[in-house]
Amino acid sequence: MALLRQAVRSVAQVSAVRATAPGAAILCRAVPSVDVSLSSSSVAPLASVGLGAPLSKRHAGVSVLGCAIAMVAVGGCAQGIGQLFAALVVGMARNPSMKEDLFTYTLIGMGFLEFLAIVVILIAGLLLYSE
Repeated sequence: MALLRQAVRSVAQVSAVRATAPGAAILCRAVPSVDVSLSSSSVAPLASVGLGAPLSKRHAGVSVLGCAIAMVAVGGCAQGIGQLFAALVVGMARNPSMKEDLFTYTLIGMGFLEFLAIVVILIAGLLLYSE
């Protein structure tokens, strides 16, 4: 109910701003004027509306959603490690004499992928606990 009252109040403020603007006769037809009759005891007055509004409550759902989207990249890292070792097996089957070199390159590639996964997890945690 409080959210509905806040929406009605913001529509009333927008229509009041449009009514004072030049060419208001054209703009006021698009947004009808709204009569807001709310008791002052039930709703606290708004400090500011719009982009300059202070962040008074934490939007936990948005931060969890951002964290979940960022964690999708960890799945990509896991898939990359799987493809890396699959290529190692294929490379060793084709040329067994290069086994040590291929394994060294595989470990270097795995290190890069693990670093990427750690960075992604850190960014996801930062998104999760941000305001």
